Amino acid sequence: MSVLQRTIRMFVMAAMAVAGPVAFSQNGYHPSAVPMNFDPDWQFFAPVQLQDMEDLSARQRANKGFYATYDRVHTGVTRSATEAASNEMDFTWGNRFDFGWMKEDDKGWMFSIMNISGPNAYNIYEQNRVNAFIDETDDDFEDRIYEVADSLNVGNYASFEANKVWRLEPYRYGGILEPMIGIRYAHFRDSARNDTYNVAFPILPNEFGTDLAAEELLREYVTTNNHMVLGQFGFRYTKQVRRWTFSNDAKVFAGHVFQSQGTINESITSYFTTDIAAGDDPVQQDDRRGTTYSGRSNQESTLGFDLRVEGAYKATKYLDVRAGFQMLYFGRGIWRGATVTGGGNQDLNDQHLIMPGFTFGVALNR
Repeated sequence: MSVLQRTIRMFVMAAMAVAGPVAFSQNGYHPSAVPMNFDPDWQFFAPVQLQDMEDLSARQRANKGFYATYDRVHTGVTRSATEAASNEMDFTWGNRFDFGWMKEDDKGWMFSIMNISGPNAYNIYEQNRVNAFIDETDDDFEDRIYEVADSLNVGNYASFEANKVWRLEPYRYGGILEPMIGIRYAHFRDSARNDTYNVAFPILPNEFGTDLAAEELLREYVTTNNHMVLGQFGFRYTKQVRRWTFSNDAKVFAGHVFQSQGTINESITSYFTTDIAAGDDPVQQDDRRGTTYSGRSNQESTLGFDLRVEGAYKATKYLDVRAGFQMLYFGRGIWRGATVTGGGNQDLNDQHLIMPGFTFGVALNR
């Protein structure tokens, strides 16, 4: 056999060795496939082929593999029962991230992270100090004013949840039900503050050997934490109509609440000579020797639900623009703080918490 013939024979054998696994992979064997992967061909902004979508069944249109969503949340938060206007709520902003994957066997995982910053509602007025100067153009004018505050509704909410999800057979008209069961950790921090401003004039005797005027700003801070460890179950129902995907999520949860409360009382005192010229500095300022701290803890239980209604518009091949409504409801077991100087009841540790709001965001392969 000549050298050329041997070379051709080796080339054919090598080609067959390479073509065999490739053909095998085209028949469905993917040794490197991972359940959470999906194959977007990196064409996230490719146009939607509406005709191709309408030819697919509901099961075929339901996405598989990894997905992720981001929503901007505009939500209300109910006020504490310790407030006179406890039937009102205050609005604030937050963020919500959902991500997970659905495998080929219609089983998957869903994770969600949510953070609400606020609300921060106060009654605030500006109090001129003893050495206030009427010339507001003076550089030190702001140092001669106290902002005296009384909190109305101040808090922060954060949560994380993990759910095991099953996708059932589609209904006759294309709706798909996905039951889920999981756990949720939630944290709600409530902050209460009350300021009181007093003036004593004059004070005798004193360590400075002269008549003095004194001003005192009393500040009471109460911070209350609710750490919730919850079990939950629920479902997600979706229906796709042309370029739209409509979905409902409903989850019911219950569990234990670990509560703690800390109180800081701060006394800020400043002394002035009785013959105060406009804008004079105090003899001694910001004496905080009256600052005290106290804390206590408690345990409760809570139950509630998380309800979402959303509509998503398929803007590109893999990206959706969506909007919806969400309500978080904790029926009991939430401790909201109150200040003693403000006349509030600090022992109301079994309150409800309601947070209804709207969401706006985007979804990838959802």
